[in-house]
Amino acid sequence: MGDTSIRVSDETKTRLDLYKREGESYEDVILRLTERDPWTGFGALSDTATETREGMQRIRESMRAGLNEDISDSE
Repeated sequence: MGDTSIRVSDETKTRLDLYKREGESYEDVILRLTERDPWTGFGALSDTATETREGMQRIRESMRAGLNEDISDSE
């Protein structure tokens, strides 16, 4: 697989620096930040209130697990 250079603004680089961990490259940061499923939560609403609540609960639990993982990784 080849390499490609991309240009980012100073603001974007500053934002990436906030997420960059010791020993990580910018590629590592971008891959880590973009690995989650962008469709999380899609289709959670249902025909019944009970099914919608259950769907929303699953989304909350998934998001909390992801946040806890991010916090653990940064410690």
